Amino acid sequence: MKKSLFVFLMVLLLGACSSEKEKVIFPSDNSASLKPIMQKQDTIYGYKSVINEEDILVAININRFDRFNKAKIEKKITKQIEKQFPEKKVLVTGDQKLMWEVETIIEKKLKQKELKKSIEKIKLLSKEET
Repeated sequence: MKKSLFVFLMVLLLGACSSEKEKVIFPSDNSASLKPIMQKQDTIYGYKSVINEEDILVAININRFDRFNKAKIEKKITKQIEKQFPEKKVLVTGDQKLMWEVETIIEKKLKQKELKKSIEKIKLLSKEET
């Protein structure tokens, strides 16, 4: 009994201490210049991004204690991305609902036309207040 409890606790401890950031950029051919910006961020532990001809949408997972500065973090990352991509509209959000929407887009691997519609839908959702 003690041995199985010990094994369970070790698995739980090792699984919980994973420090790997969850990083996804869709489509992946646009990822070269966005990755360095996102890897510099120490206030986030993961991100998912969707890029098309006009827009860049980045959903970020903010570290627990940094959530109090969520607006500042989003603004800082937005400025860095806009500096790198001045011709595109940038939306950076830490909202979990929008993170799920971005995950849905990535899982479905949408084509450009559907991708544009989905990004517009997410932009509208980001303007909603709960």
